Amino acid sequence: MRTKLALVLVSRSWRQATMHLLYEHLLIRNPTRAAAIAQVLEESNRAPGDMGPEVTQTQPSGYGRWTRHIEIHTFSRGAGDIRYLQTLFRIFRYCPNTRILSGTWIYQLPIEFLNGLSKVYGPSLSALYWKERNDGPPENYIPLSTPEFLGSFRSLRVLDIRHFVGANPWSRRGCTRAPTLPLLEDLILSAHPRSLSTATILQLPALRNLILRSPTYDERSEAPLIAFLKVHGPSLVSVDLPSPSSDTEPEMDSTISRRTFFHVNPDLFLNPDHCPILESITFPISSPPLSSQIQSTIRRIGLRGVRSDGLYPDKQSMTRDHLMAITSQKYPELELVQTVGYLVDADKNDELIKDIFIWWVEKFEEVGVDFLDGEGVLWAYTEPINYEESTMFSAKDPEPQCNALSEIPCEKFLIKHEQYEAKDQRQYFENSSSHLPSRRLLTNNRHQVIITAFPYPQKLLMGT
Repeated sequence: MRTKLALVLVSRSWRQATMHLLYEHLLIRNPTRAAAIAQVLEESNRAPGDMGPEVTQTQPSGYGRWTRHIEIHTFSRGAGDIRYLQTLFRIFRYCPNTRILSGTWIYQLPIEFLNGLSKVYGPSLSALYWKERNDGPPENYIPLSTPEFLGSFRSLRVLDIRHFVGANPWSRRGCTRAPTLPLLEDLILSAHPRSLSTATILQLPALRNLILRSPTYDERSEAPLIAFLKVHGPSLVSVDLPSPSSDTEPEMDSTISRRTFFHVNPDLFLNPDHCPILESITFPISSPPLSSQIQSTIRRIGLRGVRSDGLYPDKQSMTRDHLMAITSQKYPELELVQTVGYLVDADKNDELIKDIFIWWVEKFEEVGVDFLDGEGVLWAYTEPINYEESTMFSAKDPEPQCNALSEIPCEKFLIKHEQYEAKDQRQYFENSSSHLPSRRLLTNNRHQVIITAFPYPQKLLMGT
């Protein structure tokens, strides 16, 4: 925010060019801040001459026209007052181009506010995060939101209801028509029964990707999840099962505390009767061992919580057991296995880890599977290269297309290293149109690193 303010204060021309950066994401933490934002938006709406670039009559005026994401919290004093909700609704009206709405509500919302929100953003909102409780079972908190409320946002493509409580699902017994979200492709849920039962009620014809979080409190019933898979499992292409954690996620996936909580069994998704077209699955190494059933559609497997001490093939560990259980007989279409979140080059304490990782690379290479670390790097051995005789490609020269390891002309040239930029998984995820990795070669004496820009199918865009 300080950088944005500094850019606006450089000059008048810079102000006109950068003013929109201040209002793209509105973070509303308390009633005082909400009132200040509403006042600024209202005043700017009355003075279109100070709006920077020229605005036509068909475009909304005011700073609110630049807002794309509104994030609301209700933890501060006075957030349960009706006047706070009225101020929020004024802000909504001044920001008609909002596409992302994140709301954390610890007080019961009146039905009039929910209906007004649906009317303002129902036709245009593309991503919604709706939290109605803390990370724990609901107590004396009975919200009025329903699946019909969620279904009113017809343009949604990303929906995060891992903390959605809503009205009692049994109150819909008389309802014969289920709400539909025709464009929704990405769904984020928790293993809490209310979250799963709400998603089961919704009709999601375009659903492809699922992220299912396990809560840190004891919730062991698999019946709601099986009911969800019977309805939506046939359309799932990608499933991500993060390690059990709270919202803040202060610890890494590999911490011991996360391994003691309840884990969703990946076999529920690998069952062909539940997810017949599933291509990608990611799960923690602390998950229950996988069964021996054959899954003929899986192409990518990701493992979370991997540590260097668990990769040694001569030592008993959960990581070793999961990797040994991944065979071409069980997954005949498998193309890639990746240690999500674990970077070989970042581990400076274990001098042998590169050799151990390459051992696994060679083991999977025998069955035609790439084994990558969390950065998308494929490690291998190579002979040292004479850098004086190597040919460095300039920015204008076309790079050779290398689709297989045997096609990489190591003895002729050295391709410049291009840093692979891992996508931030706290932002919204989008599907990639390509599933095949593209490789770049980097040699370093004994070890050869192939930077594999693999388009992982789930790139999380949203979630706080």
